Order: sequence, then structure tokens, then C-alpha cells
Amino acid sequence: MRKRILLIFTALIASTALFMSLEIFGTGYENIFPKCDEKAGIIDFSFTPPTVAARSAIVINAESGNVIFSHNADESRGMASTTKIMTALVAIENGDIGEEFVIPKEAVGIEGSSVYLKEGERLTLEELLYCLLLESGNDAATAIALLVGGSVESFVGMMNTKAEELGLESTHFDNPHGLSSESHKTTARELALITASAMKQPLFRKIVSQKTAFVRYDGRENGRRLVNHNKLLFGYSGAIGVKTGYTMLDGKCLVSAAERNGITLIAVTLQDPFPTSTHRKMLDGGFELLEKKSISNGIISQNIPLENGFCEYITAKSEKEIFLSLPKGAIPDCELILPQTLSAPIKKGEYLGYAKFTLDGEIVYIINLYADESAEERKKSLFEILFGE
Repeated sequence: MRKRILLIFTALIASTALFMSLEIFGTGYENIFPKCDEKAGIIDFSFTPPTVAARSAIVINAESGNVIFSHNADESRGMASTTKIMTALVAIENGDIGEEFVIPKEAVGIEGSSVYLKEGERLTLEELLYCLLLESGNDAATAIALLVGGSVESFVGMMNTKAEELGLESTHFDNPHGLSSESHKTTARELALITASAMKQPLFRKIVSQKTAFVRYDGRENGRRLVNHNKLLFGYSGAIGVKTGYTMLDGKCLVSAAERNGITLIAVTLQDPFPTSTHRKMLDGGFELLEKKSISNGIISQNIPLENGFCEYITAKSEKEIFLSLPKGAIPDCELILPQTLSAPIKKGEYLGYAKFTLDGEIVYIINLYADESAEERKKSLFEILFGE
């Protein structure tokens, strides 16, 4: 009798230990296959660029950051008034768009392009952004810096901090308007990345796509008529922005963006005598090379055997279908990074692994996969523990 009790007691301890081990094994797949940021990899497709007169040039996919083609894209150069893209981005992220600002003496009569702000007049930050991005007012840039940063110096510090946050290593700002100075520099590549970030802001995107706008002038409603300097908006199919620039030292600079067939491209030229025609050529070339398509052919779904549940398997699924702009005819390879088997319990929505899409060995996208249903653990009976199944 004592032997029988001892045997049963031993079996109970063993079964408890087994259940505990199964529960531990049934969780923590994130430790086995670390969860990834779902994003597209940045690839340089290295297409032969069209012949351009610009000293530096680049075209990127606004969504992924993929480089379509480039020319001296990492050479440091002055950026003139394309500086104002970063000015607007920092202002939108840190300011109160509806806040009304009394224009101080320090923002009046600034050298270069101007919307002729008057000391004491009132404008909102949003109105100043229209003045900044359409008419390229250096006085508007100074007013925005004072309004959002408290001082021009403080605001410029915010601009440089934002550049660091974006991972830019060759960009430095000395002012919010773009007047030339020795250390006020960027590259075509980094200016394109600044623009891609700015275009994610709905207000920025709205403003730079406007051909004309009206804001107050010295208290008079619609007293200022603003005309966008970007000629592409007036004659290029799909143009949606973004900013021109010019100084004697920096030459003509242009950042443009256009949309066609679900694809958004950003083009940048620095020191280009013919920026509008160059951008037409570069954007046309980019659109001819790319197409937007599903790389996953629907929701990704993979069955994984379940060792100890009431069902045979759990399905790992993506939460969405993935559409990317890739070279025409390109078919990415897909690799599923998932456990060979699962152990219950599994919760619906639990992270299980990820799918990795590559093109010529380069990652183009990573998407996480989750359990599409829950699975409870089927515990073994004492008889199964003692004598097997």
C-alpha cells in the first residue's frame, strides 16, 4: 500500500513539473525570434541616372526611402531656402498651429526674400508657414523661430537636434531661412530624407501643394496673396510640392515631390542651372522604372504544428497585405522566420515570428506574424503520464 501511495505521489510531482515546463515553453517566442520593426529596408537600386547639370542630385521613394538613382548625393553643399523644409517640420512638431503671434521688430526687414512683415501685426503660426513655404519669406522664417524657439539661436538648435534624430551626419543649420554661411550645409541624400519626414506631416503636405494662398496683411483679411515659387506645381502631372531655393553662393536648389499610380517620389538637386527641367527628367525616369504591387500576394499565413493542444496546428498570420514600390518585374524572395512547432497555451494575437522579404540579397521589408487564434493546453492524464499514450 505504501509503495502504491509513493508511486502515485511521485507521478503527481512529475506531472506538475511537466505542466510547468510546458507553460514556460509555450511563451516567449519573442526571445527566440526577436520582434522586428515592421518597415522597408532602404536600398540603393543604382539605376543609371539621367544626364543632369546639377552638382548633386537624387531621387528617392518617399515611402521606403529607397534610392532610385543619384549623382554626387553625399557631397556637402549649401541648401539655400530649401532649409525652410526643416524650419517648417520643427515648427509643426513643436508649435501651436493656431497660436497668434505679434510680429516683433527682430523679424522685420530680414535680408533676402520677404513677405514684408510689419512690426506689431498679428499672424498665426499656420499663416507664417504659408508665408515661409510659398513665398519663401526670410522674415517669416525668423518670426517662426522666435515664436516656436523663443530665440533664433534656440530654434536653430532644435533644427540641428532634429537632424540628429533623423540620423543625418552631414547636415548642419546656422539659421532658419537658408542665407549662405560656411557651415550651413547638407547633402542631396539627407535633404531628401528631411523632406520625406516633413511630407508625413499633413499640414506640411497641404501647404507645399498649394499654388496660391491668402493670409492677413496688417490686420486686413486676405491682404497677402502668396504664390508658390515651385514651377512644377503649375505644369507637371502629379506634382505635390515642395520647395525652391537660391543664393549667389549656393546656386539654384530644388526639392520636388510627385505622385503617380500610388507611388510618391522625392527629387533633390543642389547647384543646378536648370532645376525645373532636371526634375521633370528625373521624376519621369523614376516613375518609368517603378511599379507598386503586393509583395505578399495577400495576407501571409503559415500553419505551425501544435504539440500539446486540442487542435493540430496554429496559424501564424500577418495583420495586413504589404504593397511596395519596386522595380518593374522584380519579385522579392520571402523567408519565414518561425518556430518549427508550438507548445500551448497560445494566445490569439501572440507574436510568433516574422516574414523577411529580400531582393538580390537586400532586405526590402520585414513584417511580424501573430497567432490567429488561442489554443489551450491539453494536459496529460495520470494514466498517460504513468503508462504513456
